[in-house]
Amino acid sequence: MELITKLNEIIDANAHIRVNGKVSSHRTATAYGEGLRPAFKLLRELGYRIQDPRNIEEKHIKALCVEWYEKKKAPKTIQGYLSQLRIFCGWIGKAGLVKEIYYYLPDVPREELRVNAVARTSKSWAEMGIDVAEKVEIAFQFDQRFGLMLLAQVAFGLRRMEVLQMQPWKCDKGNRFSVYKTKGGRPRDVDIDTEVQRAVLDLIKSKVGKTEHLGWKHRSDGSLATLEYSERRYNHFMEKLGITKALAAVTGHGLRAQFAENAALLRHLIPVTLGGTGGQMPREDLDLSRLQVSEQLGHSRKSVTTAYYGSFGRETQPDSPDRAKLAIEAALATIPADQLLAIPQERQRDCASLGEELMAIGVYDDPRKVQVLWSRHSHRHAIDWLAPAAGSNLAALEASALSLTRARDGAPSQAKV
Repeated sequence: MELITKLNEIIDANAHIRVNGKVSSHRTATAYGEGLRPAFKLLRELGYRIQDPRNIEEKHIKALCVEWYEKKKAPKTIQGYLSQLRIFCGWIGKAGLVKEIYYYLPDVPREELRVNAVARTSKSWAEMGIDVAEKVEIAFQFDQRFGLMLLAQVAFGLRRMEVLQMQPWKCDKGNRFSVYKTKGGRPRDVDIDTEVQRAVLDLIKSKVGKTEHLGWKHRSDGSLATLEYSERRYNHFMEKLGITKALAAVTGHGLRAQFAENAALLRHLIPVTLGGTGGQMPREDLDLSRLQVSEQLGHSRKSVTTAYYGSFGRETQPDSPDRAKLAIEAALATIPADQLLAIPQERQRDCASLGEELMAIGVYDDPRKVQVLWSRHSHRHAIDWLAPAAGSNLAALEASALSLTRARDGAPSQAKV
């Protein structure tokens, strides 16, 4: 089709340079094509005889918006399409042609078109009832590198393209994991807070050469693999694992959301998606923890965390002093006797330490129940047993208790917005 041929020429000439003049990634350039080609094909399907993409006009953009809305595309999706069209129009000398979504859909209530990025329910695998450790084990059966990728995503909150391009030996900075190939090109350091993170990185380094990327080196036929090939193979294995929106209501990106929740718990903050409230600590401390988690994710604003684990609101009152006690006692009371297994010797000291923390807030119960609670939390890190932190572990224990109660009641992790 002549229209698409001309469109491809424009994309090839412009897509590799960002608006700020910097060179964009191959994935970014590919995304322009994936978004723009369907839009122009849709125009032809709608009866517009446009022969050259440079002839795009306001009526075309309006027609697209109306069609997308009638096909029940999400506001965020439509905004993304318009963003790509806006950049495209800048390439062809028609900057300013593409306006906001409200302009093209004036009869639609604005609240229906407003994009709300605040997470209302947890996007993490664990809170969707997925046993992450089990999925990792299956992933290793599919392909060793794929298994290592999942471990890296859980441990360090990596996006898909970041995990494919990571160089394990280069990333290891001792007590920090440095991420170089990032979305937007902003490098970030992730603190190595747990023994599991250290063990994961050491395991990956033992399987990958000192100058290698974690993405696949070769195709199945032995030829050198490209980044695009690695991305397709990653997607294939993820679907084979049963992790898609359609099959499991989560995607691979859910491991990044899980990392964000875990990072918050390590900083004594219970995310809203796990049942936390804005009154669990003084506002100044809460905002500091949110900012620290945001930095771990590669962002500079604490508000970004709302997309991962919900909003704490603005006006809050301090929670009841018995909040943690009541939540944990309620969860412990629901643990059936058949789950009370003998505590292995290597866990006895940990369970005793956790038990002492619970007794400090007035919770006295069977140590085997404490083992169940902490084991549930450990599985969030894709491991059977996570060594408790040297400081307080109450936030993790309370979050695990709330999760256990929700699971018993069959309720999702609902964020309070």
